[in-house]
Parts: sequence; structure tokens; C-alpha cells
Amino acid sequence: MLTIHYADPHAVAVALDIEIDWPAIAYIGIDDDELVGTGGLAWGGDRCWIWFTVTKPKPEYALPVLLMVRKFKKKAAQLGERYIYAIRDPEFETAPKLIRLAGFEFLATEDGQEVYVCQLNPTPPSTGMDRGDS
Repeated sequence: MLTIHYADPHAVAVALDIEIDWPAIAYIGIDDDELVGTGGLAWGGDRCWIWFTVTKPKPEYALPVLLMVRKFKKKAAQLGERYIYAIRDPEFETAPKLIRLAGFEFLATEDGQEVYVCQLNPTPPSTGMDRGDS
């Protein structure tokens, strides 16, 4: 059964043999005592980025990923972010659908990668109550 745990970003980088050189918050997914994925938030290039890496993809991981996206969006908003960005992973053919389901929209192609953005805390429409109207 998949369980998700907070993890030290440095430990995640070492475990996956990747580089995480921006300030970050990281989580890991464990299934049957095996590391099956990581995800988190990272800050760099004047943006807040969300990332997920799945080492052992399964269709049933889509829902936990979407729930973690919701959690990460809430955390980013609490930290004062107005937007969160993601890069689509071309390795997974379902990535575009998952990104759209998570509330992201295509922004641009930068350095050969598709960048998506999600606005956090959109300004609610005015009800007239904010002007003192009754």
C-alpha cells in the first residue's frame, strides 16, 4: 500500500542520484517498502515549482499525486506564493492530462520544456459588500 512521508530534500537527492540545489520541501512515496516516487516544492528562478518523480509508475498512483498537488498548492499559498509552476515530463504520456486535472495551464516552452502554471488564490469576484453597500 502506498504511503507518503515527509523527507529531507538532501536525502531525496542522494537516494535518486539527482541534484536539488534550490530551497525545497520534499516528500517520498513508499509502496511495499520500496521508494516509488518523490515530490515537493522548490524555489528558484523567481518561481515556486512543483515536482513529482515516479520511479515505479502505476495507474493507482494518480489519485495520491493529485491529493499531494492540492496539499502543495495550499502550502505554497500559505507561504505567500500567487503562482506555482510545473514542467511536463515527456516520458509519461498521461502527464498532460494529469497536469490539467491538477489545475495547471500551459504557459510556454522554455529551454525545450513545456512549462505549466497554476494561479493560487485567485481574487474572488466583487460582491458589492466590500464597498460598504448593504
